[in-house]
Amino acid sequence: MQKEKNVKENNIRLILAAFKGKETAETVIKKLPKRDRHVVSAVVVTKDAKAQISFRDVGRTPRRGTVEGIILGGVAGLLTGGTTLALGALGGVIGHHSGKKQQSIKEMPDQLGKIAGSMGPDSSAIIAVVKGRPKEKSLDTIREMGGDIFAATISQEASAQMGDQADEAYNTLLAALAEKTAGEAKLGVPYPRIHVVINPVSGKDQPIINILNDVFYKYGVDWGISITKKFGDATEFARKAAESGYDLVVGYGGDGTQHEIANGVMGTGVPMGVLPGGTGNGFGNEMGIPTDLRTAVAVLCTSFNQRKIDIVQLEDGSYFVQRLFTGIEPEEQTSREDKNKYGTLAYLARDIKRLGEIEDIKYTLTIDGEDIEVVGHKCYVVNSARAGTGLSISEKFKVDDGILDVFMLSRDTKSANAALDRFFNLDNDKAGMYYWRGQKIKIDAEKDQPVWTDGEYTGRTPVSLAVIPGGLTVVVP
Repeated sequence: MQKEKNVKENNIRLILAAFKGKETAETVIKKLPKRDRHVVSAVVVTKDAKAQISFRDVGRTPRRGTVEGIILGGVAGLLTGGTTLALGALGGVIGHHSGKKQQSIKEMPDQLGKIAGSMGPDSSAIIAVVKGRPKEKSLDTIREMGGDIFAATISQEASAQMGDQADEAYNTLLAALAEKTAGEAKLGVPYPRIHVVINPVSGKDQPIINILNDVFYKYGVDWGISITKKFGDATEFARKAAESGYDLVVGYGGDGTQHEIANGVMGTGVPMGVLPGGTGNGFGNEMGIPTDLRTAVAVLCTSFNQRKIDIVQLEDGSYFVQRLFTGIEPEEQTSREDKNKYGTLAYLARDIKRLGEIEDIKYTLTIDGEDIEVVGHKCYVVNSARAGTGLSISEKFKVDDGILDVFMLSRDTKSANAALDRFFNLDNDKAGMYYWRGQKIKIDAEKDQPVWTDGEYTGRTPVSLAVIPGGLTVVVP
């Protein structure tokens, strides 16, 4: 690809400045002029060492006339994959809108998503739509900070071919970006072949097959489905789909279904996708998956973004992605009828009913080799803390920190108060009571206790487990 060259003033250029280091692009932006009459729209994209992505619209242009604003705004909208970054086209003002704050990856337009997906870890970039040539001083500043500058030109006179030229421009820039940041260029549909495992008894009543067909057909995706009948089917179907050449294996259902999909794809190298179909969809909330099914399916067809999260392995070789807990017998677990009738309130009703019946027993916890004796009735090991309501057990519990959070509930009110303080993210001594952290955990009790992982009955204590940092890859918006 050619580096900087002079072009005609009536041409539009897509300019990419790529940097190593996730903070470098932001540092460069602070050194650039706040106003440049050539810049139509500019965005900073960052990717950290864990491949977490964010972008910020830095909209640096002054006011323009209505006619020119509509023309340039339309081009900016085309090149950025949506109108989000070209709101000025409606009023003749480009760069003067409210999108200045840092935005999450789930709000990123498709084309910028491809850019972010093409970047290697710990890198950053500035992407700009420019009319004519930007200030030479600005280009020098970028080069001084170690940035490589690439440009693709689109003639305003060739409006009939604008779409094709925009696609060609992006493909060229993506290849350059991947080379600069040690990433991989993301072109076309991210996953040409997608398999969806459907749990037909999940919490939502919606025409899943029709929606899948509509969206996958629109994007030209080759797709297939499996329908579960019993526990274990989803794991088997997911593994077979991954081994048969599908690029992505997706679960439609609640947290139990996602639990099985994760078990099925582990070790295959194939990422998993999540579609909201359960009562609560806690794991989907943790991953930022849209709650609207059609929108969530579109994410699978357009997003190149993946998140590597921790997963936990039990001594029998199985895995869980959210939580393990003890202390509830299978016959006490929330029924499908109650879930359908009360939704997430069914879980609260179950726990209230048990309050007068529970008894504390002696537990022995071994955390990273240290034995801890504690009395309680329910032990939790948390990897992913977010529930289907969108609330989190604690905002300090992270799904990608390589650490498991362990806490105990007992009839002693101190344990409940400590849990509440963690829920409200209070940093005090009380919040640390009945609470531990570690990577390798063993749970034993004087009387064997039922064990549940991701809402599924797993067996009884004693149970041993260990976290695998970054072991599961999930497609995210």
